[in-house]
Amino acid sequence: MGGAPSSGGTQPVGGTQPAGGSTASGGNTRTGGSTVSGGNAGAGGSTVSGGNAGAGGMAAGGGNAGAGGTAGTTGDAGGAGGSAVSYKLPPPDQCHDQDFIPYDYNAKTGCLDGDTTTDCGGKCTVANACAAPPTGTKAQPDMTFMCQRNQLFSPEMEQAAADDGNIGFHYAVVGHDVGDPGGIDGNAQSACCQCYQLVYAYPSPSNDRQVQLNPDNPNPPASAIPVPPPLIAQAFNTGATPTTFDVYMPAGGLGANNACARVVDSSGNVIAKSGSGLYMYTSYPADGQPSQGGVKPASLYQECKTAVSWVTEATLTSPACVQKTANACDEIASNIPGLTQQSQSGCIKANTIDTFYHLNWSVYVAKVECPENLTRVTGCKLAPQGLPAVKKNVTTAAQAAKDPDFRSKTGSSNNMYETTTMEDCCRPSCASISWTTQKGLVTDPQYQAFYLCNANGVPYTQPQ
Repeated sequence: MGGAPSSGGTQPVGGTQPAGGSTASGGNTRTGGSTVSGGNAGAGGSTVSGGNAGAGGMAAGGGNAGAGGTAGTTGDAGGAGGSAVSYKLPPPDQCHDQDFIPYDYNAKTGCLDGDTTTDCGGKCTVANACAAPPTGTKAQPDMTFMCQRNQLFSPEMEQAAADDGNIGFHYAVVGHDVGDPGGIDGNAQSACCQCYQLVYAYPSPSNDRQVQLNPDNPNPPASAIPVPPPLIAQAFNTGATPTTFDVYMPAGGLGANNACARVVDSSGNVIAKSGSGLYMYTSYPADGQPSQGGVKPASLYQECKTAVSWVTEATLTSPACVQKTANACDEIASNIPGLTQQSQSGCIKANTIDTFYHLNWSVYVAKVECPENLTRVTGCKLAPQGLPAVKKNVTTAAQAAKDPDFRSKTGSSNNMYETTTMEDCCRPSCASISWTTQKGLVTDPQYQAFYLCNANGVPYTQPQ
């Protein structure tokens, strides 16, 4: 229940090659230094018309606002009463999309540790903020984080879904692995950057049975609460399982890794911290941490249950439950502009009765081509694979059950695929080409991996 291993836990931090090693197979030459894209705000902070571009950023302005809206840098119109949110950036920086950038002594190309005249200014290792900084390097590596623009309900994700015309869907990123024989991923070596249409059926009979219509006998299974709208989700991380989709959302649950916050319980004991000592948030709720799904009222709070610990629509919408959840979400705070409001709001929305994603759900799954603007938020774009486009007419379990492109069971069991939940703020596996192009995936040459962000929540982008 939200306890799937969290992001960044599978790749070696900084790679295993020493500085000056031989060129890695499939490695691309990295030229120049990275640009921290300043024209677009970090997580939650959209640049609006009239803003000034930072180094390598895109100047604001040029968009046509919808009724009552404010134009953003994308040039796309906002919806009625809304604003066009900025999310289109230069491609991910090629000095940050590998674990280690090698140097070829014969050709005298690549990155040489500490030599500022070589590629990437001599910073040859990319570090994960969840782990201790690498030792033995001459150049201090950049500590990198997950970009919070990828949160469920972020302004960037919501605007991208609207711009793609996928009204009625929400965009998300998920941890997901290959390795389910006969399953949805076939013989692929990596699920990174693949997209999936998740249609929600009912709460997991094994992991969230208390939300079944009849918890004493969930056969046939049925939900006691409204089923949330479908997600279009892109895989961003390994270290989950091949039969689950670990949805990244505010306060979704810390696992084995953490760069979100130093979390202290009511007794003053530190229950979660990062190896680097760096964090995206200045405060964070301890509820459900670690490995209990984070702020998950359907399992965590008695205020959200009946006397016999069942969960119903009435219990989840009770004033006591709503207030308990809001109080926990309101503990989230960050110095990154816009992130406090974004994460507090997203935490509440994921636990709101009509969008109750913060639960382990059984889902129907179809593999689909990634929508264009989803990939512009995340930074990773696969070449066309001949997959179906998002099926806009398949939004309910009944519709998915009749569509042959949707799987009702995993390849290795009679059970459905399930969702779990998480947030850990770590550098994700799919931010490295070792999990994309070097695993046989064919990508857009410029958009080969997920964006990474610095400690201020600003994405590293390719110099323009």
